[in-house]
Amino acid sequence: MLFNGRNFISFAKLAGTNKHLLQQFWYGTPAQMNVYMKGRDLLTLQNYTADELKYLLWMASDLKQRIKHKGEFLPLMQGKSLAMIFEKRSTRTRLSAETGFALLGGHPSFLTTQDIHLGTNESLTDTARVLSSMTNAILARVYDHNDLDLMAKEATIPIINGLSDLYHPLQILADYLTLQEHFGGLQGLTIAWIGDGNNVLQSFMTSAAKLGMHLRIATPR
Repeated sequence: MLFNGRNFISFAKLAGTNKHLLQQFWYGTPAQMNVYMKGRDLLTLQNYTADELKYLLWMASDLKQRIKHKGEFLPLMQGKSLAMIFEKRSTRTRLSAETGFALLGGHPSFLTTQDIHLGTNESLTDTARVLSSMTNAILARVYDHNDLDLMAKEATIPIINGLSDLYHPLQILADYLTLQEHFGGLQGLTIAWIGDGNNVLQSFMTSAAKLGMHLRIATPR
């Protein structure tokens, strides 16, 4: 799980904020070089264009190739910190996010609701403002997607959706990266979804067509 791409997706966007630094590390040909994503939130893939999604996937693939297969140290996040808010526990999301940020030289801080009293003694607004003054980005795994929207409104740093009741963008981007590695591309692929109509499916629905894929869905009523 550590190198299936999930741990590089979030930080590909952050790393992309410094093109002069990245030019030292580029591997292969980027899918699209005229996108600009500095300071943007990643709450849902619905807010990203096809070129922006392709660029995220290219950079994640590039980082994976350089770090995992070539053993390079790319300190793109050196001196930066990531606040990781987990209302909902997860083995893979936590470990992959912490590992990915650390591999890029950054410092991840894991925070549960017991650690920061989210929504109890400290409001979402206060939490967003305080973390904005001390960290460089927030990865939040929450129950209610509206909480992410509120944090994004109040924070001055990027908010990354680690999971909500509506969307799971990191999971889908990691899946796209895996499909891209196995099939050599995404254009024209058909994905069959059989199961619950959940947050993962909704992230598929907001992005598959942008990348030229067909989506077939079978869910309980």
